Amino acid sequence: MRRTSGIVAGLMLLAPLAVSVPASAAPALASAAKGVTAKKAPFANFKVHHIVYPKKVKAGAKITYYFEITNLGPHSADYYYIGGILPKGIISTLKWNGPKNTTCTWEGNEFWCWPPPILYPNPEEDWQTDTTWLTIQVTLNKKTRGTATAKLGGMTFDVPTGAGDLDEKRLRELGIKGWIYTKTVKTQIVAPSVKKKKSTKQVYVPPPPPPPKPDRAPTRNRKKGT
Repeated sequence: MRRTSGIVAGLMLLAPLAVSVPASAAPALASAAKGVTAKKAPFANFKVHHIVYPKKVKAGAKITYYFEITNLGPHSADYYYIGGILPKGIISTLKWNGPKNTTCTWEGNEFWCWPPPILYPNPEEDWQTDTTWLTIQVTLNKKTRGTATAKLGGMTFDVPTGAGDLDEKRLRELGIKGWIYTKTVKTQIVAPSVKKKKSTKQVYVPPPPPPPKPDRAPTRNRKKGT
């Protein structure tokens, strides 16, 4: 069973692949979370786990999320997304990282990626995997306060053979079912501490005392009589 190297891989590779993702970078998801349903059993069930994120940050700071999704079966997941709904009050650029050749799109407050590997339940071959991962780093606006809430996880569609090139909107138009699996994480935002300025008040320093007077009296010469 081949798995990712986990948290270390996600955080160490974040900086080299850092990009700013505009909303038009990939086919629009048209509010992916609203287009999923749960009327019948899905082809693949996802487990969201190994979530790493800060519980508390200062205003204007960065929040880095790392998490994994695993396919629990019963069938392989050929057409799926990993990502979620980002917190409100962030700036318009972010950094992300995932498996090689992962592609992402950012529309509204939803950020979704589609990694290349198929997720197999209980993989039997060395080249197969049942787990994939994603790292997302957002930056809070300096005036954002309260709690930064994100929903992280995966989304899968029961895509029939030959429909793998269709985007999420077209899949919904064809009536192809989809499911979303997310977990909610919350980070408390605290105001930055105010540093106290050092006092600049001058302190009086008395002058040095005068030098002591000499103890020896001056020598007097008296004129001697003749």
